[in-house]
Amino acid sequence: MRLFVSYARVDKAYCIEIMETLDAHTIWYDQRLYAGQHWWKEILRRLDWCEGFIYLLSPESVSSQYCQQEYELARNLGRHIFPVLIRKDTEIPASLKEYQYADFSRGITSEAVKDLLNAIYRAEHEESPNTSVASIPTDKVRQPTINPANVIRLAATAMENGQYDQAVFLLRQAKASGYQSRFISIDAILHEAETALERQAYLIEAEREYKQIAELLKHKRTFRLGWEAFEAFRRDFSDYDPDGLAQKYSAKLSATPVALMTLPPPISDSFKLPLLEWCSIPAGMVELLDIEKNGQRRSRQVTLSPFKISKYPVTNKQYQIFVEDPSGYNNPAWWQFTPPAYDWRLKNPEPKPSRFKGDERPREMVTWYEAVAFCHWLSALTGQTITLPTTAQWQRAFQGDETRAYPWGNQFDKARCNTAESNLKMTTIVTRYPEGISPYGVYDMAGNVWEWCLDGAQAAAPNGAIIQKCYVRGGSYISPYQRSHIAFKYTLTPETLHHSIGFRIVCAN
Repeated sequence: MRLFVSYARVDKAYCIEIMETLDAHTIWYDQRLYAGQHWWKEILRRLDWCEGFIYLLSPESVSSQYCQQEYELARNLGRHIFPVLIRKDTEIPASLKEYQYADFSRGITSEAVKDLLNAIYRAEHEESPNTSVASIPTDKVRQPTINPANVIRLAATAMENGQYDQAVFLLRQAKASGYQSRFISIDAILHEAETALERQAYLIEAEREYKQIAELLKHKRTFRLGWEAFEAFRRDFSDYDPDGLAQKYSAKLSATPVALMTLPPPISDSFKLPLLEWCSIPAGMVELLDIEKNGQRRSRQVTLSPFKISKYPVTNKQYQIFVEDPSGYNNPAWWQFTPPAYDWRLKNPEPKPSRFKGDERPREMVTWYEAVAFCHWLSALTGQTITLPTTAQWQRAFQGDETRAYPWGNQFDKARCNTAESNLKMTTIVTRYPEGISPYGVYDMAGNVWEWCLDGAQAAAPNGAIIQKCYVRGGSYISPYQRSHIAFKYTLTPETLHHSIGFRIVCAN
């Protein structure tokens, strides 16, 4: 089904997360650029195009002038209406109470996804009126307008009431209409409103994720998973901890390693894997660029603390030590970080062999579960906190403080890495490309093997179940060079196994 998604700009991050659960459908959503006549013409064109209308309900969207008008038009056109509640404190308008809504206010749960998918499925099998915008009276499809004489008063009132989305809408429409003032700078007020809107969106997203993590931390069975999630959360939302979770659980964490909980003390302070060298990555900002399914690009900034990353991907030799160690691959302790990981291990008692032999080649044929178990094992051996890199950490190690497209610069060079253009059709030893290192001296971040990252995204299966997917980055020896570009990444299920996928590790201390 072709779906039009209406939402308030403050809820954009959650809007994108929800849309990712609807892979089977063609989805369009407004980027909320408020670009005058061109913007409204595109809205009308898409309302003509769509078969269903998803209305994401939040306090901002139900009071939004443009969301209300989009909804009224969709209803007049006879489109299927799918209300989706995304914030509990939303007062649902009377005109929407006749519809059954999907409740995503507690997160993207399997029940919520199933409700929405079922509603769409039923609608696909119903006959829909073929009404077009051209058949609607002109006064019903007129662009939302404002009186330039009132714009400052209305925008100031909206900002005072915390309705920054509405303020941005008003001010951008005023600019598009050519409004000018001798003494007042629309651009200055608009900048203030947009900055406040970004902060408001940041806090809403932080609160939603934080509450779910706090629930995990309350229970012994899920504490380890909750703390790992909290550590990842703090990389994106470093200043958000209203309940003081870090301090509250500091005593518990001081007695047990953060990512490992009940693991034994380090076996040897001097234990070291062959060819394991660390590159120090200083604190800094990363701008993550995501390419969405509709081809649009969006970016977000993440502030990172200092960390160390392995100079090379994990090699065959390093991984084989893990496999052969009596307390390594076969130790159940390393697999209990999530129930799915432990279940996968029970069904897969033996590791798959690497396709390409050689001690210094990158280890491939490794699932995300196995890569995380390797990190837990190595953490216990060394007494260090070792994990997979988050995608933000991986990107910072790749490009440093510059916005370079490849580890060495902005122009691709097949002599600096092992991608499909090399025509080698196999992995190479991890030390082969010294001319392809990143600003911090990290090897093989473009090509050779895709590298698992710690974080990822969620998707919905056809039966409504939630599937966790994890990022891989960097491209491989069989990938065209475009896939080693900094903006490119895949999400794969954690049990994915392939001769082009490996991993590297980071150390927090």
